[in-house]
Amino acid sequence: LTSAVDEKINAYKEIQKDIQDLFVAKQNSLSQFNENTLVKGELDILDEDSKVYKLVGPVLMSVDLEESKGNVAKRLEFIETEIKKVDSSIAEKQGEQGILGEEITKAQQAMQADAAAAAQAIAESA
Repeated sequence: LTSAVDEKINAYKEIQKDIQDLFVAKQNSLSQFNENTLVKGELDILDEDSKVYKLVGPVLMSVDLEESKGNVAKRLEFIETEIKKVDSSIAEKQGEQGILGEEITKAQQAMQADAAAAAQAIAESA
């Protein structure tokens, strides 16, 4: 019974680590989303004839304003999709963790009951 509980505790810790990794990934995606939202806002206030440049390696390349707006919009959609995927993964892992936590609690309670019964038996035989 003890080894089964230990295995469940290790699995619980592994799920906790996975959840932490997912939260880091979500935070990174949110940072990218915010950055791209700022870029979109800057592009939206530009005039039609404004010049837009994109850094490609060490070179600034001229890019069409509408093309830039489209690229940023696509990036925002992609990042939103990634955030939704991470959120669903987090919810799934938290559900697994909750079930495992209940199993661990029940197993520990059973171990405590067995220990109490053994202690009672020893006390009665003495």
